[in-house]
Amino acid sequence: MKILVDTGPLVSAIDRRDAAHEVAATLIAKLRRNAIVPTPVLVEVDQILRSRAGHAAARAFLEATAGGEREIAYLSAGLMRRAVELNDRYADLQLGFVDACVMAIAERHELPILTFDFRDFRATESATGPWRLALDEQAYRAAIAR
Repeated sequence: MKILVDTGPLVSAIDRRDAAHEVAATLIAKLRRNAIVPTPVLVEVDQILRSRAGHAAARAFLEATAGGEREIAYLSAGLMRRAVELNDRYADLQLGFVDACVMAIAERHELPILTFDFRDFRATESATGPWRLALDEQAYRAAIAR
């Protein structure tokens, strides 16, 4: 099953100092080529990794992605417009463009989302209802509490 992956799980899977490293690394390893990463998420992961884990970690992530380790989801003009609509609709949450893009792509392609950003994804919904999250918040909290 294809799953759209948000920034948090990718960063956590790579950054061994992250509290969610083990759970994220296990999930990302299981997904492999079934992980779909939106291009704005690639940019955000690159920026965060460079500040947290260093340039080598960021380059390794990008090289693995370019080598086909995960699928890339590109933004069409229609997806861009939908992301802007979602960002505007939920302006009070200050979602940001990256989360809005994840939402727009998940909505269009009816994909579940792997995210650790439960607050924003539970406070919003697609045109057809609540987002399908690949990981339950309680299971996530239990896994990082170990």
